[in-house]
Amino acid sequence: MWIDPIVEEIRIHSAKLAAQFNYDVYALGKYYQEQQQLQNRPVVSRPPRYRKPLPTSNPPLPDSEMVA
Repeated sequence: MWIDPIVEEIRIHSAKLAAQFNYDVYALGKYYQEQQQLQNRPVVSRPPRYRKPLPTSNPPLPDSEMVA
């Protein structure tokens, strides 16, 4: 299999950066947002999108029949 040197360089850099932040995704995200602000790039902040509940074939039970 052919190994792309550019892809390998990116993977090495990503692994070093992840290790620097102890593989904490939130810390990495905060770091990237700070870098965006330092470089005058727009920082996008969106509210969370909530999943719609899946429809069920069973109707909900009345309160008197619910198991505690």
